[in-house]
Amino acid sequence: MPAPSEPVKPSYASAMWVYRNEAARPFHAKYRGEKSDGGKTYFQVSYGLLAGQEGWHKKGPAGAPPLYNLDKLAAAPNAPVLLVEGEKSADAAFKQFPDYVATTAGSSGNMGKADYAPLEGRAVVIWPDHDKPGRDAADRAAKRLREAGARCVRIVAVPQDFPPAWDLADDAPAGCDLRALLDTANGAVSVEMPYGFAMKPDGLFHTPPGDGDKPPAFVCAPFDVVAQTRDPNGENWGLLLRWKDHDGKPHEWAIPYSKLHAEPREITGTLAEMGLRCVPSAARLLQTFLTTVRTDARLVCVRQPGWHSPDRGPAFVLANGLKFGPGAPAVTLQSGRASSGKTFATSGTLEEWQQHVARYAISNSRLAFYLSAALAGPLLDIATEQSGGFHLVGGARSGKSTAAYAAGSVWGPTSQVRAWRATANGLEGVAAETSDTVLILDEIGQASDRDVGDIVYSLSNEAGKQRANQRGGARSAYTWRTLFLSTGECTLEDKQNDAGKKTMAGQKTRLANIPAAPEGGFGLFDTLHGFEDGGALSNALRRAVHRYHGTAAVAFLARLASERASNEAGLRQWIDERRKAFAAEHASGAGSQAQSVAGRFALVACAGELATRYGVLPWSEGEAMNAAAACFKAWLAENGGGEAFEEQAALEQVRDFLQTRGESRFKALELVNGGANADSRLAIDNLAGYRFLEGGKTAFYGIARNVFRKDVCKGSNAKTVLKVLREAGFLITKGIDNAMAHMVPDRKGPVRLYDVSAAILA
Repeated sequence: MPAPSEPVKPSYASAMWVYRNEAARPFHAKYRGEKSDGGKTYFQVSYGLLAGQEGWHKKGPAGAPPLYNLDKLAAAPNAPVLLVEGEKSADAAFKQFPDYVATTAGSSGNMGKADYAPLEGRAVVIWPDHDKPGRDAADRAAKRLREAGARCVRIVAVPQDFPPAWDLADDAPAGCDLRALLDTANGAVSVEMPYGFAMKPDGLFHTPPGDGDKPPAFVCAPFDVVAQTRDPNGENWGLLLRWKDHDGKPHEWAIPYSKLHAEPREITGTLAEMGLRCVPSAARLLQTFLTTVRTDARLVCVRQPGWHSPDRGPAFVLANGLKFGPGAPAVTLQSGRASSGKTFATSGTLEEWQQHVARYAISNSRLAFYLSAALAGPLLDIATEQSGGFHLVGGARSGKSTAAYAAGSVWGPTSQVRAWRATANGLEGVAAETSDTVLILDEIGQASDRDVGDIVYSLSNEAGKQRANQRGGARSAYTWRTLFLSTGECTLEDKQNDAGKKTMAGQKTRLANIPAAPEGGFGLFDTLHGFEDGGALSNALRRAVHRYHGTAAVAFLARLASERASNEAGLRQWIDERRKAFAAEHASGAGSQAQSVAGRFALVACAGELATRYGVLPWSEGEAMNAAAACFKAWLAENGGGEAFEEQAALEQVRDFLQTRGESRFKALELVNGGANADSRLAIDNLAGYRFLEGGKTAFYGIARNVFRKDVCKGSNAKTVLKVLREAGFLITKGIDNAMAHMVPDRKGPVRLYDVSAAILA
């Protein structure tokens, strides 16, 4: 992490080089010492947390080796870059070639594994040391730079008559023009052009064989062939292209090779839609070029956004292709369509979003909770937490949709919020696209009564249906991890009831209901922050999210990916400790299912507290934790104090049957001297059992065993329901099979019934 002060050079060090971040704050330093025999020794320090202590430590920085002069690179974003071996050479190069920004990854061993992400889109020249290790290091660096997205890479050809091990920190040999060597540096070979094609500054051209007298035919505007892509299993190969549209905005697309064998105008049409000028009549020529061009650069392609683990460290990939973490240069997103990034676009600055959106969540539990929940998706993988969701339920104009749009502004524009009006199959692609981020669904009332329960199960189970491909084999199913947020005027249970379907306990835990309006509040809000009413504050937030969005997630992911790479075990421990403390404080007497839901609430709190620590959320420490606690308490109050949902559901199922059918399907019998006499000779249609009376009042219900299994326990396990009734004290039993024998009128022998106390209806 950046240090609050400069490192101190020890008295025994003869030289010190300070590494700074983009904001010019120091975070790492290297020292050189002189040995008594004339040799040199090097050591380094880095600022950060080690064994719980923050400060300068005698350690190298975690993760991929950083680049030297990051502050100078950030200050001159359009200047060419000169990459050398060693800090001393970088300082010398900076003086000799002031129009370049000189940088280094340190030693030759670091050249092939440094973090070159800051050089994406830059023109880079590599000046190797004049020895074999230097040349090998330059080749490794060139490949890594191409993978990191450098616009062009050239390597200086050091003359053979230069002294061995010569570098830019040494005096130039007599009569040598170093500037000329720099200006004539050769390109690092990475792309082999197919015969007849040439990529020129103004586009791709083709000259047919034997028609050398004709001018080359224009195919399309210029683009870069970045790398060939494949998945971690060596399958699903493709080709990564990068280009700029008519406004100079960069785009990229990892085109699956399978698409290159389809209709060629499908490819040119998509590329043209994304701003690459293509000639329709030359579509087949472009197809030929893309299928035959060769490059030695390789990238791992991934089918969906979220966390990935290439060899170089963790990487987080957004649906628009934006990548974070030390492993980012090694992966790219491959899809059947070029990404435009609209859903994850940014607008305004982080400071503007904080001022106009996030600050109004202070002391507003529901809004703060949903903003924190929007950032909790990237923690699911770190905390090994299963997907799940939260549902804000309240009346019309209570402000619940405002919370959804505010949460969506963390990641992008208002298109982040989708409608519940979709089928379970349709949501699979959306869930995969939002993997490890957040999926926001507004107004559950628009969902199909029949599908809504299946959607909740599908989203929580993190996988779509298995389908066949065109050849009849198994096609890769969609998978995801997602925290989904929902709003509506009714609950999932209400929707299930309308469809005549039972809401299972698993569904209730996977989608936790939160009352949208806190008690004593102003609709969604606990406090109005100077606005005259909740509607005025809600309108201000709705206007703000249109103008300011997407920046919070970018800032959060950059810090989170860095911390995960440097200290994942410590980050996981930090999360685990706070989740355990949350459950101990707020759910100690609750059942196991409530404990599980408490863990998800606590994970949201952790996300908010991390974002506060990172400076993404402009809140005080504890704001996110307090909001999560308030929302969990509201959920707990709505769910009977957190008793096991299966037990609640079992008792409610029996209670509902007896309340609705106790008069119509049960024959009333008066208990007399240990026997029973019918008080009515009226026939009972579809008899379910008997209602045993004492003093004219129902003492207990005797339910026929087959009716209990088929009707009372419909959709549930009868043995489980009997166990719950017995443990709750409502089942009257002496036999091992829970049934009691009764002599009743009109039956010759004893009838075995399940006796349920009338106290269950109290």
